[in-house]
Amino acid sequence: MSSIDREVWGRKLKLEIYPEGGKQQSDDQSLALEKLCKAWEVVDKSAARLKKYCAKDDDGGDMENLFRYVMPRYLFLPKVQKRRTVALMCDYRFDPEHGLALVFENEKLKEIGSQDLIL
Repeated sequence: MSSIDREVWGRKLKLEIYPEGGKQQSDDQSLALEKLCKAWEVVDKSAARLKKYCAKDDDGGDMENLFRYVMPRYLFLPKVQKRRTVALMCDYRFDPEHGLALVFENEKLKEIGSQDLIL
């Protein structure tokens, strides 16, 4: 598996890249990843929506340190690419079994929810 070094919400991380359907990325998967990397600021801007999402599961805790609740682990590239889709897959304190996915389509945050959204 390949990986990339990126800053996510103010912290430098190494993110593995997992293309659905095999070890080799398709041209469409590669394009989706390339476009998201060029527009990476959308990932950092996702923090505001993510804090709201986490707040609904917390009982009034401090959402300033997202890493207390969410830890990004890898980028998932769905096999079928109708809309340049990449998901940032995370461990999630409030649902460790299902984790959390931030789904980006065409370099915009589309949805936040359980990893089941994209898997």
